[in-house]
Amino acid sequence: MGESYTKRKIMITGYGTVAKEFVKMINEQKERYRESYGFYAEIVGIIGSKGMIYEEDGIDLVTLLSFGKGSQALGQYAQQKQIYIQAPELKGDVLIECSPTNLETGEPALSYMKAAITKNMDIISVSKGALVQALPELKKLADTNGCRIKYSGATAAALPTLDIGEYSLAGSRITEIEGILNGTSNFILTSMSEDSLSFENALKLAQERGIAEANPALDVQGYDSACKILLLANGLFHKTWTLNDISIEGIEKVSKADMQFAKINGNDIKLVASARSIDGTITLQVKPEIITADNPLMNVKGTNKGILFHTEEMGTICCIGGASHPRGAAAAAIKDMLNLYRG
Repeated sequence: MGESYTKRKIMITGYGTVAKEFVKMINEQKERYRESYGFYAEIVGIIGSKGMIYEEDGIDLVTLLSFGKGSQALGQYAQQKQIYIQAPELKGDVLIECSPTNLETGEPALSYMKAAITKNMDIISVSKGALVQALPELKKLADTNGCRIKYSGATAAALPTLDIGEYSLAGSRITEIEGILNGTSNFILTSMSEDSLSFENALKLAQERGIAEANPALDVQGYDSACKILLLANGLFHKTWTLNDISIEGIEKVSKADMQFAKINGNDIKLVASARSIDGTITLQVKPEIITADNPLMNVKGTNKGILFHTEEMGTICCIGGASHPRGAAAAAIKDMLNLYRG
């Protein structure tokens, strides 16, 4: 690709596990991205809960990565480099939004994203809260200011759900989307199915393995899946639905007996998030469903995820897999960035 490449200054909001993985990948592979994609990323600022580190000529990623994560790591970096922790201010070309997901208000991500748009920055969002609260509003603002918003990392991390719908199925009419979009609940149901565990014991196993959070409510009650199908449906059907438009039922009531009954007929139970056309109206729902042996989603095991697109012109398309860990989510943000700016 020679010497011709695009260079962009990047700011990150939030410095948790996913943001740190993003920084690691930039540090390890920025030269490969330049050579293969004609794009060079320079991280100039990171905003945490206690302020911002900012260096016009680029943050020293090797030094930053020698510390932990969160505001503590940013403070240690500032001390080492003898720079100040500054009041948050967005400047640069691209915002990578990795703040903790807040489904109640979308903050602080929502304010960061609006501020970025006023500065004509493109946005790549990994956190879901602001998108769930205000995606149509944010898209409208971005269009007015000539910015772009990418968020494939928020719709199932490494599994390329949005990309398939937007690019691979461009021009086709999508009639229905069915997805297993939450790795934690899928691990629990797989453990119940394959190891004959109760819901309680399967959840405990997931927590022991670090797959489920100490408070697993968002995952097991279906809200994480609901957020993802909402973002997919709004993005692909060009709608302005909210979480209130989704019928949501989690997996807490799935019993050992339910699972055994499904398995008698060679079926299984999965937590399915769907956007289905019923009598000409698209209905959004998340609920445990009996999956028959001929459904490709039957093969989605453990922490894996999967999605089915039903289309009029291209038939049914299925994608299964995708890492559920933070590096997978960070890689999705990298992918969005490269697809925005590749040479």
